[in-house]
Amino acid sequence: MLHVGVVVPSWHYWFNPVKLQPLWELYYATFIDEHVPGTDVCLVDMRGQDVPVSKQPIPEKDVYFYWIMKSADSVEIYETVKRIRVMYPKAVHIAGGTHVDHHLTECSEIFDAAISGTAEAQIIQAFAGLQSGELLSVYRQDALQPFCEFGHARRDFLPTERVVNNLHFQEYGGVAGTGVYFSRGCGFKCSFCVYNNPPKFEYRTPEQITAEIEYLKENYGVRGVNLRDEVCIPVNPKLSRGYLEAIGKAGVIWRGQTVPFGTEEMVKLAAEAGCKELALGIESADSDLVLEISNKPSKSIENNKKYIELLKSYGIRVKVCMILGLPGESRHVLERTVKFLEEVEPAYVAVSGFDPVPGSPFYMNPEKYGIKRIDHNLEKHAHLLYRHGEDEDVGLPFEYEKEGPWGTTLSRNEIIDNIKSLQSWLRDRSMAY
Repeated sequence: MLHVGVVVPSWHYWFNPVKLQPLWELYYATFIDEHVPGTDVCLVDMRGQDVPVSKQPIPEKDVYFYWIMKSADSVEIYETVKRIRVMYPKAVHIAGGTHVDHHLTECSEIFDAAISGTAEAQIIQAFAGLQSGELLSVYRQDALQPFCEFGHARRDFLPTERVVNNLHFQEYGGVAGTGVYFSRGCGFKCSFCVYNNPPKFEYRTPEQITAEIEYLKENYGVRGVNLRDEVCIPVNPKLSRGYLEAIGKAGVIWRGQTVPFGTEEMVKLAAEAGCKELALGIESADSDLVLEISNKPSKSIENNKKYIELLKSYGIRVKVCMILGLPGESRHVLERTVKFLEEVEPAYVAVSGFDPVPGSPFYMNPEKYGIKRIDHNLEKHAHLLYRHGEDEDVGLPFEYEKEGPWGTTLSRNEIIDNIKSLQSWLRDRSMAY
């Protein structure tokens, strides 16, 4: 029997790291437990502890598995691997995830096996290699494996209080809520993003969606679900009908993030299916040029306004997601952003600082976008800043040339001042998120 620990890092960049659920770690723990014979699987959850990660007790396991979505987690995970190698030198370390995809060679030197892609088949291969004494350092994915071929994540690897809470739906009666993924991947190619892996949308079937919600209702009393999908409403109208009707059939309220375009029929269906709130990746209200440079699917500020009004007309509250510091941004960005927000009146606004994350087009070709320097300390590659005060500085790991392809750029300090000013404006109006 192989005893496997799936490690959840501390998520040091979140104000409340226990609010959200480690859904991918739960998914792969479930997958290993159900598809790899001879394993006993648990989660090693390092979030929200009273002691630093470097001093947290770690149970002894034969195998430690890591799914590294964010490069901002990688430094901590690398140090955890070093620490475990001292404590339990016979243990094997296997890792996959978006960070590993973009740093495969580096990760093959840190972990005993590095896995690329969504990786279900490669995980089975890696464990078979381990059990036969022929573990490879790299497992590459040759073909996509549809998300709907595998079951949903079981939550019994965590205590109930880390599965469900009333924080997801505080504004909607505080009902018991939790996170879900009903799809993975993304068919869009925004220049600041690396989460389009696979590079297309893979959806659960309507039957699977209803079954997962019923599982959460029966076992955890869940009445609200937070869809963590990159785009929570399928952009294909034909597909979205069955998807949304499946959620509606389960009789819960829900929220998620999506892109600011789609038909009125899709919006109406979402509202009828219990949608209370949608987050929209507007990113910039400075100019259409910024949206074009960032390769946003909706390249028009005016179209974004119209879609927000459409959602509000069906009673769906809107959270606007903005990024300050994007290439092409002008010196008028703060005043234009405030004017935009005053016009559309969203319920909440989530402000991020631009982060050229490893693997993104902005990171891979910085000169094209006037980026002079990118900080290679990956712990700095988080994007949420100054939401809860002016000492929350863990991002903006870059600097522009003084003159960029689109004219005079903003300095890092100017971007910081804009973020602080906007966050203060939002906090004064109880709109910060």
